[in-house]
Amino acid sequence: MHRKLAECIKALDQGIGKSNRPEDRKLASDYLAALAPLLAQATLGEDILRDLNTIERMFGNSWIFDNVPFEEAFSIWRKFRQEYERFSLGAMTVNERLFALKLDDEFQAACNSGDENRVRDILERAQVDKESITRIVKNQCKKS
Repeated sequence: MHRKLAECIKALDQGIGKSNRPEDRKLASDYLAALAPLLAQATLGEDILRDLNTIERMFGNSWIFDNVPFEEAFSIWRKFRQEYERFSLGAMTVNERLFALKLDDEFQAACNSGDENRVRDILERAQVDKESITRIVKNQCKKS
């Protein structure tokens, strides 16, 4: 699983070599600087689940103009994140999943407001199965 993170880093590095845009090379270098400590932590057996959202926000709040040299890296990142979350969350309770993903406050606010669609979305992000989501919405969240 950590191999995918290493492959993502390598693909980003290769994208930097292929990119013709200096601003994209600089941004991809910033991505590398953020991903390298994650790889080290994961390789040393530390849990990096809570750090994945930080990386996602970084990717989402910055813009590479020419994605072509970096498409492979982002594809590998998505696969890594999906595998890592599935692995890390598999043995956790729903509350532990929400806490680990920093979704607990958001979930509680959505639940308290009766926003069932938002509650479902949050629980899906925490990889809760459909049957459990239905039960949680029915039993724990007040209706508006």
